[in-house]
Order: sequence, then structure tokens, then C-alpha cells
Amino acid sequence: MKHLKRQPSKREKRKKQLKVLSIILLIVLALLAVTVYRDYKARPGFLEKIWIEERGADFITVAWERARNVNKYVVTYNGKRIEVSGKKKGVKINGLTENTEYVISVRADSKKRKGFETLTEKTKTKKAQHITGDPGRMKFINRPIDLRLTAETPVKYLPGDGYTVTEDNKVVFTKPGTITVIAAADDTEEYASATKEIPIEVLDSVEVAAEGASAHYFYKLNKDNCECVKTVTGEKEASIPQSFGRYDGKYVIAYIGEEDQRIITFGDVEEVYEPGIDLGHANGLTVAKGLCYIVKGGRNAECITFDPKKNTFGSFELAKYASGIAYDEKTDMFYTSQRRGMAVYDGHFNLIRNVGRISRKAPYYFQDCGAYGGIMMHCVSGKNYRGTNYIDFYDMINGKYIGSIKCELGEVESLIVDEEGYIELLSNTKKKEDLIWKTPINMNDLCD
Repeated sequence: MKHLKRQPSKREKRKKQLKVLSIILLIVLALLAVTVYRDYKARPGFLEKIWIEERGADFITVAWERARNVNKYVVTYNGKRIEVSGKKKGVKINGLTENTEYVISVRADSKKRKGFETLTEKTKTKKAQHITGDPGRMKFINRPIDLRLTAETPVKYLPGDGYTVTEDNKVVFTKPGTITVIAAADDTEEYASATKEIPIEVLDSVEVAAEGASAHYFYKLNKDNCECVKTVTGEKEASIPQSFGRYDGKYVIAYIGEEDQRIITFGDVEEVYEPGIDLGHANGLTVAKGLCYIVKGGRNAECITFDPKKNTFGSFELAKYASGIAYDEKTDMFYTSQRRGMAVYDGHFNLIRNVGRISRKAPYYFQDCGAYGGIMMHCVSGKNYRGTNYIDFYDMINGKYIGSIKCELGEVESLIVDEEGYIELLSNTKKKEDLIWKTPINMNDLCD
């Protein structure tokens, strides 16, 4: 009788089934783990937040904490996109419009998959500002200068080569030449910062006691840097202009001649006046308070007054000899000059002080003078007076010599400061015509 094979019991069958199911489950779990891992490796990390780090008038800097598995960041702002390396933690968005709101979001992408956009950040670019004002063309060395620049926020000067900045935000130049000053306007929540580079021509002046000082030259005037603004002529025998000024928007010029003297005003119509008083060698002329003041050359102390509106003349005695005269509207003072020195008067011609002049070795002719902001400019002719002439600058308030300019424009007889602040010169030439030159020297800048 054959031996019968024993059939598995129900319990054994159940155990076998569970074993098979366990193996299948393990395989499924392993496959799931592989799938999840591969998905994890492929998917970029999530950016939890972004923030605005800096704003300007034309840029916004947005930053974030770096996420996992990122190949690049895609920054979206107002419909535009830029891509940033996954190694970065922020980006500066340039080329924006000032005072404009921007809505910004960032997405982190891996090599294989796109991430999710972050919540948006709203921010606004700042308002732009511009540093403005006339910075000036020339300045004296070693003098505190306020360049008078303005912007929507306070302007300050940054230290640089050739100048220092004082505690009260003024610039002091420490060497001559063309010096570039850097000005900066403050950054605020509303306005972006601004900078401006300002080239200034610094003149190598000196400040020493005027009495007996030696000449020090810091500039040269010639046809290359000056503009001829007018040709002037005389009447009859009055063909040599000696001094000039500005009266009611017109040039007023005093002439000498062998027989006749003339005063001519040049405007739309030339008006010729015959003096009712002897002008002598009308070496100096200035205009103040509706009158022309004229002094004769040589050793005299007489000042002649002339009213062009009334065509009347008068005279009075000065406290000192004079061959040149100037009115300083800035200080309401009169200055006179002559061979022995200069004098300072108040607005009523009361003598305040005497100021010595610098020493020159060769013979010189002392001409008229001009004034502005406490500085007197004295015209001086050399022996060959149609060659190089000179203008000596004096600080009349402190009695100091500042320096001199060489002039190659003929015989410089007289000078004024025009409405814009520029020095103008009256020069005689070898020809029968005489010229008025506008120089590049602006006294508003120098006297700041």
C-alpha cells in the first residue's frame, strides 16, 4: 500500500501566503523608496521666504536663504524674469524705473524640475535725485570754499586727492591744478543717494603781508582764454580810453586827448559827454550808487564825480593820493591805488586803513583797479607796456597780497567785474582800436 503525501494544513498554507505577501511588500516598499529617493534627488528644495535687502532709484536687491538641490533661481518682477545661479543667495535687479512699485517672487529650479514660486514681496524703488548748482571754475588754494551744491537731501564732500573737508562741510584745496572734488547726497527711505565729480581749477595763490612782498604769478591771460566782447573808439582827439565801468547796463569809458576829453557810454546808442571839469589823465573810474567816480593819474587826491543821467560833474578831496579807484559793492567800500600803496574807504569816503603794495624791481606804470568781495585787482604795466601787463590781487580787508596774473592783451588800462562776476579788461593796442576782453576769472568763485 502506497504511502500517501500529507497535505499542508490550513495554518501552514496561511503562513506560506503571508511570507509571499511579505516579500512582495518588501519589494514594493523598496521600489517606493527608490522612487521617493529619485524624486527627492530630482526635486529642488522649497524657498520659505525672500526679503528686500537694498533699494535705489533704478535697482532693487532681493535676497533669500539658499535651498537644497538648486541649479538656478528664477526671479520674477512685474512680468519680467531673470535667472540666477543656484550658488547665489540674492541678486541685484538693475534698470528699474524710479519711484515705481515692483512685485517680486523667486522660484528655485533643479536641473530636472521646476520648483514653486515663493510668496510675493512688494517694494518700491526710491526717487532719484541730482546734485546741482554752479560749482565754480576757479578757486584759490588754502581757502575754505562752499561749492553751494544742492540736492533733495543734504550734500557732503568726500575727502579726496588735493583737498580736505572741514567740519562745517567746506572744501580746502591743498595743491594747485585741476582738482576733482567728490560730492555725495545722503540716502534716505524716500531718495536714493547720488554722487557728483566736480573738476575745479585751483590757483596757486599766496597770502602774505602786502607791504614789500615779491610778485607771485598764478595765471596767464591771453587771446586763447579770453573773449573780445567789444571794440571801442573815441571822438575827435579823444582817441585813447583810460578807464571804464558799467552804468545802467552800458559801458562808460573815460578818454584823454591832446585837446579834448570825453566820456562815452556804449549802449544801443552811443552818448558822448564833454566834461564840465578837468579830468586830467582820467586814470581811474568806478561806478557806485548812481555816480561815476574818476581820479586823475599822478600825484593828486582829487576825485571827480559824474552823473550820466543829469550830465553833471563835481569833485571832492580824497584822504590819500590815487591813480586808480574801485567800488566794492559786496562790502560797500571804496579802494584807491597808486604807486605808493592802496587805501580803503567806507561808503562815504572816510579813510579806514592804508595797505602797502608789493615790491617790483623794474619801472612800472600803475593803472586803474577793480574790486569785489574784499579783493582789489590792480592793473600794472611794465616798461614795455604794450607787451606783458599784470593784475595784482590784494585782500584789502586783511591787508594781504594774494598773487598776480600775467596779461598778454596789450596795455591793460582798467578792469571791472561784470554782472555774472567775470573780470573784464580794457586794453590799448598798437592799432587805433581798443578792446574790452572778458576773462575766464569769476570773482564769485574766488571770493566765496
